[in-house]
Amino acid sequence: MNFKRIEMAGFKSFADRLEIDFDSGITAIVGPNGCGKSNVADSVRWVLGEQSSKTLRGSSMQDVIFKGTASRKSLSYCEVSLVFDNSDHTLNMEYDEIIITRKLYRSGESEYAINRTPCRLKDVVNLLHDSGVGRDGYSIIGQGKVAEIVNSKPENRRAIFEEAAGIAKFKSRKIEAERKLERVHDHLTRLSDIASELERQLGPMRKQAEDARKCLALKDELRVLEVNAYLVQCETANSRRQEVRDKIQAIQEELTLKEQQLQSCNQKYDNSMEQIQKIDADIAKIHEKVVELSKVYDASANKIINIAILGLIESENIKLYKKPDNEISVSHSLLIREGFYKKLEEFREKYGISIYRLVNIAIKNVIDEEKEKKS
Repeated sequence: MNFKRIEMAGFKSFADRLEIDFDSGITAIVGPNGCGKSNVADSVRWVLGEQSSKTLRGSSMQDVIFKGTASRKSLSYCEVSLVFDNSDHTLNMEYDEIIITRKLYRSGESEYAINRTPCRLKDVVNLLHDSGVGRDGYSIIGQGKVAEIVNSKPENRRAIFEEAAGIAKFKSRKIEAERKLERVHDHLTRLSDIASELERQLGPMRKQAEDARKCLALKDELRVLEVNAYLVQCETANSRRQEVRDKIQAIQEELTLKEQQLQSCNQKYDNSMEQIQKIDADIAKIHEKVVELSKVYDASANKIINIAILGLIESENIKLYKKPDNEISVSHSLLIREGFYKKLEEFREKYGISIYRLVNIAIKNVIDEEKEKKS
């Protein structure tokens, strides 16, 4: 695996996009103090996942973004990419060229990418484990790092040797496995506590389970009984429905018969009304004839009746009482002859109520005529 190229944009003093190619062999970057030589090493360390701003010679992580100058404005982000030649597939990827990119914004958001595909820092660390390349590995030795290695304690030098020998990867895996084992132990302890609690609750739960089984059995029995009851109700309802239908049919037949009788009665009524109208017409005609005849025979009939009544009065020896003023009154209040009412009653019984009424009318007519003659 070879380091081919580094691409920078907005990182520290590199405001413009910059590419530095590294050919085979040794590549040296020279220049005066303050020209940014150390910034190149910082950019490599930063891409590989460095999280300490002090290691990058800054007070905060945003200090790696170009701050601007008197003639240029500051930038809002910085981006650095490392390009590796993986034609020998030293890194466990199928690509012949691998690009590791890190991008940082002033808001504090950071992004990692492998071959322009977003990923996690952990993915970058795992990818470079077997290569000897890392933020804490021997591949990057900054200013004063040699003296620090020489003067460091054996434990610290051992870590560098392990990184160079490729043991650090397995040690990190061992640490990760121990952490997982510890988490599993915690989970087992928790499961033991849960099992103990469940065992304590198992007795009442057995009783509840038995009650639940009985409840389910009763529910099944209840369901069967409900179905049977429903079937019985359906049969009863069907029989009652048939009875109701028979009653409705009988009522309809009776209603039909009554309607026929009503039609017959209406027909008879219409015929009777026609006959009544004819009779009324005949009565009207007869009434007109009676009126005409009564006008013709009224005078002669009155005279005949008056003569007959006077004859009856004389035959019954009824005398009229005359007042001193020569006025004659034959009303019931002025007929004062003793025994007159008695004879009048006998006359009514003898000739009937109709003749009696005619006599009274005739007496009144006679009296009226006498009055007219006197006047």
